[in-house]
Amino acid sequence: MKPLATANALPTNGKRFYSHGKLLLTAEYLVLDGAEAIAIPCRFGQDLCIEENHESKTIHWKAFTNEKTLWGDFIFPIAALKYSLDAQPKNEKDFLIKLLQITKKLNPSFLENSTGCSVRTHLEFPRDWGLGSSSTLIHNVALWASVDPYKLLALSMGGSGYDIACAAAKNPIRYSRETATQPLHIQDISLETVLVKEAVFIHLNQKQDSRAGINTYLKQKAAHAFSLNEALEQINILSRSLLDAKDVKTLMASMEAHEAFVGSIIQTTPVKERLFKDYPGAIKSLGAWGGDFIMAVSEQLNPLETKEYFFNKGYTTSFYYTEMAL
Repeated sequence: MKPLATANALPTNGKRFYSHGKLLLTAEYLVLDGAEAIAIPCRFGQDLCIEENHESKTIHWKAFTNEKTLWGDFIFPIAALKYSLDAQPKNEKDFLIKLLQITKKLNPSFLENSTGCSVRTHLEFPRDWGLGSSSTLIHNVALWASVDPYKLLALSMGGSGYDIACAAAKNPIRYSRETATQPLHIQDISLETVLVKEAVFIHLNQKQDSRAGINTYLKQKAAHAFSLNEALEQINILSRSLLDAKDVKTLMASMEAHEAFVGSIIQTTPVKERLFKDYPGAIKSLGAWGGDFIMAVSEQLNPLETKEYFFNKGYTTSFYYTEMAL
């Protein structure tokens, strides 16, 4: 897929911001409570271009898909940013206005003297891939308004913030947070050669609602179904073991142990047991379970053969590590 960012002409009086998509390799769900997570920024991202319009006193926002088709066309007065949208957003336009209202609360000077602007966003990946259409938007808006992206995320959508860290990252990262608005630790890391050479990322032909999986996790935590401190300690060990794996056999064992542990926490059957019992290797969910991307590694199959295995089962979107990761 050709990135759109290089093809989009920017007006001479405009501004452009760009953020990378993300994949969470380890510590899904538990990253919300401070676990160490391994994540990678993706080659696919989203840009945001702004051009001043000196007559409209409105924001005219156009959102384009990775195929350059228009999926959102919204017009609203700049004055709307000074108010509060109390109800939950009912549609994309409501969410956008609320996001900009929160942005203005964080930076009251944002668009304060503007008489109007045109905004274009361009995704480099399909919206159902789960690579961060929302997080890249939030990060781009934060760059535009010069506000803290973690605070903007916390006040708008919530989440761990690892996706915000990936939006600005240039390399794989180790991420953990202390509070909802403050990352505790973001460190650039290098992944072992075996993961880079052997991993294949496969899309499951559906987008998973991250909020649904998070709610399941929160219910389990509220019911004291597991010890949080022990779970954090264990998932950190599993993340480090996956990060340190130097051969395929060890990498597969780490993936399988991680899947089994998270499955026990959220009371969900791992994806290999549900869909791919005959795959001769290890499969790990990436991020919210039930959709988006998985990672597959095999001792018996090379990466091309792994791609063919999933293609023959109807999963036609897959990437080698070097095709997906920045």
